[in-house]
Amino acid sequence: MGLSIESIIAIPCCLTILAQTTGMALPLACDAKRAANANAYTSMIENRSGYTYQYETIMRESYEVPYVYTCPQKIVESLSLGRDIISMIKTYRDHNSGSDE
Repeated sequence: MGLSIESIIAIPCCLTILAQTTGMALPLACDAKRAANANAYTSMIENRSGYTYQYETIMRESYEVPYVYTCPQKIVESLSLGRDIISMIKTYRDHNSGSDE
């Protein structure tokens, strides 16, 4: 039983694809492990400085990880303050425009 032309072409192609994906598996696994390590490390960092936002680059093993410190409570309070100030200005403006007539 001989091999057909299709199988003569398909078998080396499949083996080549298998070899290529096997060669890429280790670097991808190392990158995934490195990313998981960085995510676990950055999730443990606390914002002790009290910044609303602060950008930093963290060195982890042999690579740099960009990280942004945030304080969600300060952001919510800042938005609330902004809304309150706008409301006060509108009320003051409406009150003064009504007395001018």
